[in-house]
Amino acid sequence: MKYIKSNKQKRFYLILVFTILAQIGVKANPTIIPTDNVKFSGGVWQTIVDGQAGEGAFFYRLTFDSDSTVKVLKQCGGVDNIVENKYWYQDVNQIIIQSKENDLINDFDGATLKLIDENTLDYNKENYKSIVKPYKHKTALIHWVLILLVLILLNETFRRSKWATIIFFVLLPLVLTPMVWSQHGVTYWFKWVKIYSVVFAVIWFTLIRFTQIGKYNWVKLIAALFLAVNIAEAVSQDFSMGYLPNVLNGVAGILNIITLFYGWKQIGPDNTKHKDMVWRGMTIFWIVAYDIWNIVYVYLNFPGSTSAQLMVILACTIPALFIKKGTWLQARAFTLAAWFMYYFTVPRFTEQMELLVPRNYNIMLAVAVVSIAANLIYFFVFIKMIKNKKA
Repeated sequence: MKYIKSNKQKRFYLILVFTILAQIGVKANPTIIPTDNVKFSGGVWQTIVDGQAGEGAFFYRLTFDSDSTVKVLKQCGGVDNIVENKYWYQDVNQIIIQSKENDLINDFDGATLKLIDENTLDYNKENYKSIVKPYKHKTALIHWVLILLVLILLNETFRRSKWATIIFFVLLPLVLTPMVWSQHGVTYWFKWVKIYSVVFAVIWFTLIRFTQIGKYNWVKLIAALFLAVNIAEAVSQDFSMGYLPNVLNGVAGILNIITLFYGWKQIGPDNTKHKDMVWRGMTIFWIVAYDIWNIVYVYLNFPGSTSAQLMVILACTIPALFIKKGTWLQARAFTLAAWFMYYFTVPRFTEQMELLVPRNYNIMLAVAVVSIAANLIYFFVFIKMIKNKKA
């Protein structure tokens, strides 16, 4: 009876914490009600705007000076850093940005840029919408490090607690989808597919860990297919962009899928008290090749999200290599799902915290070549492993 009572207490506190987190999400992304007579203070602001199909996402950093000039930096798929100086002025609760003749960045010309309060600008131009927030470098650096530490901590929590996993990845999405996530203006199809596919993967892996279905090969195959489909979604995004670096990285993603299934029948819970889902046939070399491909994919398609996604990738790789070997797939599902749930709860805050990553076409092409080279090398290693296994 004492054990049952202890579990009930744990569930109560977990539900309490997640309810508070949901409320924080609502407060961090409030309903936009413009207020007149707010004085715009200028400084450094930034935002990420979801593109249309085949566009990825657009990252903007705007530095407003008191002399009515604003430096606009833009990063997007297939394009170098574009930096241009423009003019700005305030008209009641509107910030007007004016380009010069022959400027390349016209994304703010004729756009609605409402000053909601001293820390919020509402951006709207045709089908492109977002919230622009002030950028604080020290705060962003702290947030960047915390992504890694908190996700590793969450991974260890979910490894050890079945109920924490169920509450976080089953009950919480059911509450947050109608109350919070659907209200925050995340429009890009890839992000919605990603969050629900990876949350469902966590649920499937939990069933493998704690029920008898984990002994069936078709269940193990589906576990591997979750990752394959996840990669395929990204590959389709790369090919839809159509630029040479994207195409090269898309091919690398295909090679990553081909070499993924080595030893998939070994997937299953181990004999420890935590019942970790392990995949002993997944090699360190494959994980490294995947990590390279994945961060290159983000860099090419969603440049504004590169800094955060680097930490998300490390958050599953570090535990799988140094804390509990063989658990990379389980850790990847935990950390990626937790990150996307956090992002959907406070999307504008996470975008405000993104660090600027250097970008130009030569770098994009170079990292794409590294990606395809790593996966091509592992492809030949994979072929050799298959031959040796048959022999």
